[in-house]
Amino acid sequence: MNSSLSRSAKQLVREGLLDAAKMGAGETYLGALGVFLEGAPLQIGALATVPPLVGAMAQSIGMRLSETARSRRNLVALLMRVQGLLLIPVGILPFFFSSGSHAVTWLIGLVMVYHITIGLIAPMWNSLVGDILPPLTRGEFFGFRNKWMAITTFASVLCAGQIIHWFSKLNLAAWGFSLVFLASAGARVASSRAFRGVEDVGLHVPHESKFTFWQFVSRARRSNFVKFVFFVSCMNFAASISGPYFAMYMLKDLRLSYAEYTIVVASAVLAQFVVIRSWGKMSDQFGNRTILKVCGALVTLNPWLWLVSANFWYVVVIQLYSGIFWAGFTLAAANFVFDAVTPQKRARCVAYQSIINGTLVCAGSCLGGVVVHYVPIDLVANLGLWVPGSKFLALFVLSGALRAVVMLTLFPAFKEVRQVESIRSHQVLIRITSLRPLWGGTFAFITQRKGSAGDAGKEE
Repeated sequence: MNSSLSRSAKQLVREGLLDAAKMGAGETYLGALGVFLEGAPLQIGALATVPPLVGAMAQSIGMRLSETARSRRNLVALLMRVQGLLLIPVGILPFFFSSGSHAVTWLIGLVMVYHITIGLIAPMWNSLVGDILPPLTRGEFFGFRNKWMAITTFASVLCAGQIIHWFSKLNLAAWGFSLVFLASAGARVASSRAFRGVEDVGLHVPHESKFTFWQFVSRARRSNFVKFVFFVSCMNFAASISGPYFAMYMLKDLRLSYAEYTIVVASAVLAQFVVIRSWGKMSDQFGNRTILKVCGALVTLNPWLWLVSANFWYVVVIQLYSGIFWAGFTLAAANFVFDAVTPQKRARCVAYQSIINGTLVCAGSCLGGVVVHYVPIDLVANLGLWVPGSKFLALFVLSGALRAVVMLTLFPAFKEVRQVESIRSHQVLIRITSLRPLWGGTFAFITQRKGSAGDAGKEE
């Protein structure tokens, strides 16, 4: 492997670490900021899902930019800087509006613009990175990169949460939120400088590789990749019914302090750090579909676990469980795209996938908000065991049930796209629960090519 690729991979890791600091100190606390500003449940749900939907729609523009831009690298770096600067008004928002619906409405608007930059970046980033990383080591690379991103996210979540907690004790929570979002802005601007060190590979997209969104969707019955897209998107639909409301449930109904909330959030990140590189290695060896099968089945149980107890340490254990298996699911889903799609079509397929996924995630959150608003408390108060009566319990039941339906009906429809070793599901669990993270070989896989799979298994 050439030295420029090695430098590119290292720069991608640096960019990822700074992006993780942005996510841990900023994006993680958007929901908490909405709760602090006294947003209603529907507003909190909209904050979590409407901006990502708008960002997903923006990916259609990002797709075209990827196919026409003279330099994907330079344009992505510029948009990263803009994205970082957008976090500054988010941080100072509490000083311009008192708590209430108007403040949260402005917050949703700012986060929408922020997610538009994400939508513009994603197709170009995926297209460029897919071109410069060797196919047979992508899983290992992203496992390594995501492991260190998880460490950074964990540290930034803890630091940011502690800052907010300290300031809230002084009745200055607004200052705490402001500091962490300003730090998040600085981290994202710095990540743009790291990304400029990535190799700038040109891309030519022939006319026959271009197709419309409706042509993409119309292939749902015969395209393996489109079947995969609908499976992942429907799983995210089911997850978004409850996901956006966990922050409100913990802070309002369970009455967790900001410090306790930080520990709960950080627990999931810690679990990802422990296992993420192992998931990457297994996805290279045994295929992404196998990882999706195991992790998809186990994250189905996750919302039901919240019905058992409200004990703080039990909640931490749930988050550890969630972090382990959502880490594998998201990593395998991302890697499947690289395996299944040719470079010329990658940006377009990523954009179309994001539109479908964003639409369903937003629909799931809206459904959750409607359920919370209209379901009678007497009907759902006894759904849990040792938990306080809460309307959110209905979301946990519904979310788990729909995840099970998706796994049973949509998962069998798509196939693995490359030749991999076979392994039984229980053997995957034994490997991952042995908690032996792959610590060594920091860049060995970057500087030593294992061979090239080419595009033999690619369909799109």
